Amino acid sequence: MKIVIIGAGPAGRFAAMHAAENGNEVTLIENRYIGGKCLNQACMVVCALSDVTKHIRDAEQFNKLGIFDVNPVVNYEMVSKQIKETQKKIRGIITKETVGTGVEFVQGTASVDADRKVVCVLDDEYYYDKLLVCTGSSPLLPDIKGVENALTYADTLKLKEVPEKLVIIGGGSTAAEYAGIFSHMGSQVDILCRSHFLKVLNDNESEEYIVSKMLKNTMIHENVEIKEITDTSVITNYGEIEGTVLLATGVTPNSDIVKDIVDLDENGHIIVDEHLQTSNEDIYAAGDVIGRFLSTPVSRMEGMTAIKNIMGKELTPDYSLIPMTITLPYDVSYLLGTEISDNGKTIKLPGAAGPNTFWHTLDGNTGFTKENINIETNEINNIIAISPSSNIALPYMIKMIKDQTKANEFNNFLEIHPSTDGISKLTEYYKRYS
Repeated sequence: MKIVIIGAGPAGRFAAMHAAENGNEVTLIENRYIGGKCLNQACMVVCALSDVTKHIRDAEQFNKLGIFDVNPVVNYEMVSKQIKETQKKIRGIITKETVGTGVEFVQGTASVDADRKVVCVLDDEYYYDKLLVCTGSSPLLPDIKGVENALTYADTLKLKEVPEKLVIIGGGSTAAEYAGIFSHMGSQVDILCRSHFLKVLNDNESEEYIVSKMLKNTMIHENVEIKEITDTSVITNYGEIEGTVLLATGVTPNSDIVKDIVDLDENGHIIVDEHLQTSNEDIYAAGDVIGRFLSTPVSRMEGMTAIKNIMGKELTPDYSLIPMTITLPYDVSYLLGTEISDNGKTIKLPGAAGPNTFWHTLDGNTGFTKENINIETNEINNIIAISPSSNIALPYMIKMIKDQTKANEFNNFLEIHPSTDGISKLTEYYKRYS
């Protein structure tokens, strides 16, 4: 079968390799860099910058305790340079890995002729039996006067130095992550929220902990109306706030390539059925461009589901329990999905003293875990965990929930402390003392 995949991010790249390894003739087309937004603009950049932030935070704590006598100063231009060099090296590795499976990798801007079932890149044509669209998303530029004066996540590595003042427009995970990064690097940060800060967590206590413990020099402004963005400030219904402006207002799907070929929703996402097939029977779509859960692992899952369906399966992606993380000095991990609820009782357990928390124990800053539990069945309905290991713990706990493993059956699972023990043991504790 001839399969063309447009977009070499997590959804498209893994789908291409799987199809090629199973004997298909696969062409993977990418208009810029292999690895997609995750490697080149978003997730990996945030992780890299956050690693620097964590060193700064630890140094400040050791100074406070009299262990160190240092005052780290960030050379942001060098940080950006080294991140770009690392990205380049990773791109080389994954390109070799992808091509090694038999995938033909083509760089260039594609256009689709659905009537002829061909994808064109410059003067070359690639015929397909099935087409998989994994074109991802781009920063959303809201309809605000002067929006062209603002930066987005795609521009953060273009900065020459840490801004003295940073104004972030948006109240979600991206706003929190960049506030955590730049506030620890020395910026005075103002976050301007249209409604409520971090409403995705639906937990006021977690929001308060993040603001007081995970961010520095940061002011949260809620219910803000943005009137204009200048090159040095934001003008709001509460007045003018000065600083370099960063948009964290969400993303928009890169669906223009098929906008006249398949059905789109009102926000431009490609509409797919339960098998990720579009309104054109020969075209499938996966990842950010379909706009379900914006997460690299979810995009990868969707890409693999779509390609297996193209190859004759009838699979559906599992959106029941999805681990999500906000990358801060401690990861803030939480659940999304169709099977979470808060209909039980909630209990909170302080975070354990261990790697990356020990030296913050005297400050009472070790994070915490909250669970919502069905007392009758001893099943976990929902979890929020703020700790250095929460991004590791939650996937384990999802596996436990999906396998219908009771907390006491988890006792023979040996692990590296601290990871899931603070979560699984909490369930048993609650059962005994509630």
